[in-house]
Order: sequence, then C-alpha cells, then structure tokens
Amino acid sequence: MRKLCSLFLGALLSFLVAQVAVAQEWEPPRTAHGKPDLQGVWTNKTLTPLTRDREFGEQRALSLEQATRLEAGHQDYLDAEFADSDPDRGAGFGAQADDDGNTDDGYNEFWKDLGTRIQVIAGEYRSSIIVDPPNGQIPYAGDPRARFRRAPGSPGPYDGPEGRPLAERCLLSFGSHSGPPMLPVMYNNNYQFVQTEDYLMILAEMAHDARIIRLDGSEHLMGMNKWMGDSVGRWEGDTLIVATKGFNPQQNFRGSSKNLHVIERFSRISESEILYSFTVEDPTVFSQPFTGELVFNARPNQESMYEYACHEGNYALSGILAGARELERQAAAEEQ
Repeated sequence: MRKLCSLFLGALLSFLVAQVAVAQEWEPPRTAHGKPDLQGVWTNKTLTPLTRDREFGEQRALSLEQATRLEAGHQDYLDAEFADSDPDRGAGFGAQADDDGNTDDGYNEFWKDLGTRIQVIAGEYRSSIIVDPPNGQIPYAGDPRARFRRAPGSPGPYDGPEGRPLAERCLLSFGSHSGPPMLPVMYNNNYQFVQTEDYLMILAEMAHDARIIRLDGSEHLMGMNKWMGDSVGRWEGDTLIVATKGFNPQQNFRGSSKNLHVIERFSRISESEILYSFTVEDPTVFSQPFTGELVFNARPNQESMYEYACHEGNYALSGILAGARELERQAAAEEQ
C-alpha cells in the first residue's frame, strides 16, 4: 500500500508539473542559424503501447488512477522478476510447480529497458501512442495477415540468410526503432540528434542506424531505395516537418508496401522534451492515414550512447540455417 501511495503521489506531481508547463509559454534554445536546437541524446522509452488496449475503447487520456495502476502493476512485475531465484528449483520450464526457470524466454528483465512511466502529453496520460483513429488501432484495409504472407515461388525464411528478417541480419533495428516512424522497443531506445543549417542526422542506438535528413525542402531522390527511405525536412515556424518516401522494398512498417509515406513533426517543447508526432499513409495497406504522438526525453549529460554490437558471438543465424539443411537431408533420406 505504501508503494502504491508513493507511485500515486509521484504521478500526481508529474501531472501538475506537466499542466504548468503547458500553461506557460516557453522559448526553445536556438542554433546559430536561428532554428530550434534539437541536438542532444534523447530517449522515447515509455510504458504507453503503440496501439490501445481495447478495454479503453476510444479513451485517449487515462485517469490519474488508471495510469498509477498500470505503472504500479509494471513495478510489481519487475519486483517479482528481480526477486532472488529459488536455488532448489528444477532445471528447465515446468520441472516443478513453483519453478521459475523458463527456457522458452530468450530475455529476462535484466536486458530490457522499456521505461516505467505512462507518457504525459499536453497534461494527458496517454493510453496509446496512436491517437487517430480515435480507437487507437492501426486501420488495416482487409485482412492484415495478407501483407505478411510469402509470395508463391519466393525464397523461404530458411533457404538462406537473405530470407531472414533485417534485424536478425543486423541490417536494421527491429520494431521500427530507427524509423520512420521512430518507435520505442524492448531496449536501446536512445537517439542522438546532430543538426546543421542544411541537415539533421538522427543516430539510433540500436544497430547504429543513421538517418540523414535534408532540410532544404527539396524533391525526394527516388533513384535509390534506402533502408529508412529518403527524408526531406522543412521548418514551419518552430516545428520541423519531415516527409519520407522511397523505402527499400525489404523494409516494411506493419506490412506496408512501396507506397509508404511518413510525415513526422518535431517540436522542442521544453529543455528536456521534444514532442514527436507521425502520420503514416499507405492506401495499399491501410484504410486511412493514422497518427501517433510521443515525447522524446533528454538523457542526462553523463549518459552517452552505447555501442550496439549486434551479432558478435551469436550463432543463431548459422544454427537456424544448419538446422534447416539437416531437416532437408532427413526428408531426402526418407524418400529414398
């Protein structure tokens, strides 16, 4: 009870501070060229999910009590995960009734960094990152599973390394962390922004993906389909608006097609916050555009970006392919 009350009071204080910040006018720091300064190391980690839990329906803003309950529930889960293990437990999953050794779980909580707070935007505890459509869901056109089915005659996922996901091959971060849109994932939710008069570079901590955004409002360069598309930005007042097209065909966001078009907006709203919003359009896959909002929070100055060494000492890819070849040999032997 004491812990729940403490979390409640902490959430109430955060809410009141956010309300005051919204009410006051704030002037962002500026570069030598007079534009809002977006530079620094930021994180977008949060407990707020991309899509809304259906129990909340079209409720975009959670009550203070609801937000506190979700945060307290997550903390209780972490406390249980970090509790001392039973030294007498059996080996493997299900060895005994009170066993806590689950060999089906590839990560325990030590490796994760999901964030511990529901995000607050404009004084609202948000129930989902997606705010439009009002139900907080991705508006797929037709059966969303169709976009993830393998085309007849195309290579299978175990035919060779090219059939494995991009993140597994260390070519791009998973979960659209590098974007666009840039979304929080299981860990490494940090970004470094470096800004000049002509460019904004965003370095994603995971897989050290670097996106270079031209700030001249020029036409898109569609001759080369880059992993993160071709991004062009322009300033509209103190908001940077970035449009991205021309994604590599192997890079798809939630089943998107070559027609994917993402609009992002960056607004420095305080010394420690950037309001980030995105709109995703792809009439081939989605029945309508959808929009999400996130807050990027400044990291402490002493906390730098980390090297993301993706496949060092990892035998998963060779093991997966070797296993598939062995199954093929066994099947061939049975046919003889």
